[in-house]
Amino acid sequence: MPEGFRFHPPPVELTAELRWLLLRAFGPAGAPPPGRVDGPRCHELARRFELAARVAHRTGREALAAEVGADAAGRFQRDRLAAAANALSLEGVARELAATAARLGMPLVLLKFAALHRTGAAPPGSRSAVDVDVLAPAAGAGELQAALVAAGYRQAALPEHEHHLPALGHPVCGMVEVHRALPGVRFGAAGRSATLEDLAAYALLIPCRDLPGDCAVPSPAVLAAHALAHGLAQHGSQPAAYPLLKMVADLIDLGWAGPEAEELARAARPLVAGDVAGEEVAAARGLAAALAAGDLPPAESGAALLLAHALAGRLDPDYAAAQRLDLFAAQPSDRPRMAHWAGTLWRTLVLTRGQIDAVYGPPRHPGGYVLRRLARPFDLLVRFLRYRASRRRLARRG
Repeated sequence: MPEGFRFHPPPVELTAELRWLLLRAFGPAGAPPPGRVDGPRCHELARRFELAARVAHRTGREALAAEVGADAAGRFQRDRLAAAANALSLEGVARELAATAARLGMPLVLLKFAALHRTGAAPPGSRSAVDVDVLAPAAGAGELQAALVAAGYRQAALPEHEHHLPALGHPVCGMVEVHRALPGVRFGAAGRSATLEDLAAYALLIPCRDLPGDCAVPSPAVLAAHALAHGLAQHGSQPAAYPLLKMVADLIDLGWAGPEAEELARAARPLVAGDVAGEEVAAARGLAAALAAGDLPPAESGAALLLAHALAGRLDPDYAAAQRLDLFAAQPSDRPRMAHWAGTLWRTLVLTRGQIDAVYGPPRHPGGYVLRRLARPFDLLVRFLRYRASRRRLARRG
């Protein structure tokens, strides 16, 4: 296990379908298939890792039909069309956000999918997404949120997070998250999370001149650093919430497997040094390079361990459950450690109505919310014991 590496995944059997998925999602265009595969299983795996649209975008329908059959190829293409339609809808949402910020006289920065789409790194139909993330001035995020609510956006019954306000539902399509800072992206390992003002001061913003007002996207180094912090530090232990192969896809699309890969990785590494170990950044770089070349990373390397973590997190129920024991593992935060842990414990124990609906389903009677909150500690105890049992089974398997 490389020093500083936070994950301890079990071995994962690389079936013909998994090898096919990795090749078609990341490998060279036109590379010969690894052999005969079960088409429906390939599509099911692609969906599980949220890569179906990417595979269809990179592989023509005729080639897909020849490799996975006409029925599975049709499913892949439907996923691609749905992703393309969704991308265009979210593009409209991003334009509305830029216009609203312009009316308020404040700058705005597109993040994650919106930034990748705007720069052409993720063309329509190549990547699934459900929301638009934006970075507002630290002191203006609340004003932008209020203006959007006044314009008809619905504020979800979810708690406010340290770095972003409660999610907003667009009146017609998609969700919006207004961020105050980029958690885990810092100028100096001990510095606070970067704000819009920081990115502007360090000249790390690229203007979007075809959008209203003062709208921009971060530089490729910042986008990559944010992807690393989001994928490894924030959601690395939450494979059900975020499939890590999406982070690898974003890094490849940002150039981490091309001729400037080492320079891009070198620029991103210090931005996440406080929250992502250098060995983990190197593992992400190695995994992107290997998969883009149509290869698998060397056995026992950090890249191989990162791939095993990404796969086991969605394929191995025991490993996915055991990861949930890392609830209080260090995550990007600008608060003192004890204050961060206390906030995490409070949000875990005391759920909002929106969280109760998402976790348990809406109760039949409003009083059900009180009962669910009273029962929450006991439910967490049962879950904790189940996760411990999963971790013990993993240890016996190892």
